[in-house]
Amino acid sequence: MPWCDECSKFWNLPELGGEAKCPACGRGFVTSTARPSVAPALPGGPTSPAEEPSPTDPSATVPAKAKGAPWHFKLLVVGVTVYMIYRIYWLIEWLPKHV
Repeated sequence: MPWCDECSKFWNLPELGGEAKCPACGRGFVTSTARPSVAPALPGGPTSPAEEPSPTDPSATVPAKAKGAPWHFKLLVVGVTVYMIYRIYWLIEWLPKHV
């Protein structure tokens, strides 16, 4: 997937215009070390392992450390959990009165 860490944006292949660089900032994309064999190569990018840049190449893109979930997702999970506890509490209160 063409992901730009600098812009924090995913780019679709048609938006790239045949280059393996971010259209907004011009940096190379972060690629994972394990490529699936069925995934197509980026236009203009390396097509075989022999053409991939060496680790000592300064122009090679360094994979970034994986980030955790965003704060608003964590807040949503906490909110849903509190709401579900509230609904279960009232179900326990309602059930004996109506059964």
